[in-house]
Amino acid sequence: MIYVLGSINKDISVEVEQLPKKGETVIADSCESGLGGKGANQAVAIARLGGDRSGRKPAVKFIGHVGKDLAGEELLQKLAEFGVDTEFVSKVNRPTGTAIVTISGKDNRIMVYSGANSGITKSDVDEALNYATENDTLLCQLEVPLYIVAYALRKARSIGMTTILNPAPAKTLPDDLYYNVDIIVPNETETKILTGINPTDSASQNAAIEKFHAFGVPYVVITLGARGAAISDGARLAAHIPACKTSVVDTTGAGDTFVGALALTYPHIGMYSFKEACTFATRAAALSVSRRGASESIPTFDEVCKFYCKDI
Repeated sequence: MIYVLGSINKDISVEVEQLPKKGETVIADSCESGLGGKGANQAVAIARLGGDRSGRKPAVKFIGHVGKDLAGEELLQKLAEFGVDTEFVSKVNRPTGTAIVTISGKDNRIMVYSGANSGITKSDVDEALNYATENDTLLCQLEVPLYIVAYALRKARSIGMTTILNPAPAKTLPDDLYYNVDIIVPNETETKILTGINPTDSASQNAAIEKFHAFGVPYVVITLGARGAAISDGARLAAHIPACKTSVVDTTGAGDTFVGALALTYPHIGMYSFKEACTFATRAAALSVSRRGASESIPTFDEVCKFYCKDI
């Protein structure tokens, strides 16, 4: 079982020829709305990537909040359609979270209103993890209150679960939080904020990885966009995973696709080593950027294998 603690947002995506300057109004070329939020996107990635190999949807349970509004109802329905278990998603008296995404060419910028996501409680976590076991995984991000993330990771560690943290959006983290994380998956910006090191080349990437190890995290994955990913396992064996060439249409949700793919394939699919799981995740993310949307752009397991898996 993979539990995802995180945000559920209504994404409103606007495509423009160029981003507006201060005080400027521009006319959008298109406007679309759909399911978003880092937590929701990552849960959908796990469900989509894991759901077509045996005819069954994978066991993905979401821990979160939506509002008692039309947007909340729509997003819950979409999560269920993608195969995500919403038993532990509560409807609360706050507006459903909203994200405004502006897309101009290969550039996307996101503004988030947390809404209902900010009201997740320790009781929500306790109820969801009541029957979790050491064979399960907890995946978290930072679009819900930090103290809730820290509490959930600590509780999961006490159970013996595998814990994965995607520290996005990046913020200063308490030292003891790192000790409850098995795998950390930051991007370049998040790595710089958390370690003070800008991972621009192999030397700086290795230095940042070592700093995460010193914080107490055994497995590190720094996603590098078009340059792939720098990784290190529990034995501190570093490696670089090259990116896959693809036509970039929309980078929204690519990082979430990577994280969801990694959570699915390591350690749950036993045929993949940590490095192989990271390679699979890189290739799933590459396919996602060739399509528009966030959750809608996530490929299936068979799609990734059809194009990329022959040489893993």
